[in-house]
Amino acid sequence: MLKLVKLREEHLQMVLDWRVKPEVAQFMLTQVEYNLDKQKAWFKKISVDNSVAYWIIEYLGKPIGLINLAAIDRSAKKCSAGYYIGEMEYRQLSAFVLPYFYNFVFKVLKFNKIYGEVVDGNDSILKIHFMQGYRHVGTLKDHLHKDDRYIDVHMVELMSDAWLKQKRYQRYDAEFEGVL
Repeated sequence: MLKLVKLREEHLQMVLDWRVKPEVAQFMLTQVEYNLDKQKAWFKKISVDNSVAYWIIEYLGKPIGLINLAAIDRSAKKCSAGYYIGEMEYRQLSAFVLPYFYNFVFKVLKFNKIYGEVVDGNDSILKIHFMQGYRHVGTLKDHLHKDDRYIDVHMVELMSDAWLKQKRYQRYDAEFEGVL
């Protein structure tokens, strides 16, 4: 049903198309130019970077989004994470995808913490995060300058013990292609 496929060069056009959609771009920390050559250069860079990992989220065989780990610190057993659903008709699966991801990070990789940044106004993802055990660490005021305005960024973290206590999510296991 749910499969996580390692990001490949043949996915780049699709990912770029998702990434520039206003519904996705408004909640991203960075803005990207619609330029496939720059996308390929980015892919070449991340392909040799051991501190990041990217997967395409497939649901019932259809690519619907992207999920990633960043700032991977194996010695401290922590990382940051990000994701988005690029196919708008599947947005309702946002909360459904994350338990598979968290079980991978905490059970397979045996990390202690996932942390992240959420752009102010992305209330639905904050609600999902809090429902799944994240805690709010702080808010960086006027942290982003985007679309000619300053935007706050909320810092959140999910600890392994907080996640693993939630028994209702523990059965959500999926295969992650190209495990770290």
